[in-house]
Amino acid sequence: MFAFPQPQYMPCPECGASVACDEAEPHVCDAERRLDYEVIQLRAEVDQFDRQLADYLQTLRGQFEVWYAANGR
Repeated sequence: MFAFPQPQYMPCPECGASVACDEAEPHVCDAERRLDYEVIQLRAEVDQFDRQLADYLQTLRGQFEVWYAANGR
């Protein structure tokens, strides 16, 4: 049987950073990198929301909402 070589680096499941497998100290995620990683994972949902919002704003009700937001103060 053949054995696959073990990778030297693996992605962190929390932030996606490449972490050496043989590091003595545990990896600590950077908060900004973690947020960027989460946004990238949600990109499809964000794109879908943008399309749905654009479609809604093309309807009569959506156009009224835009007008009311601008003039209904």
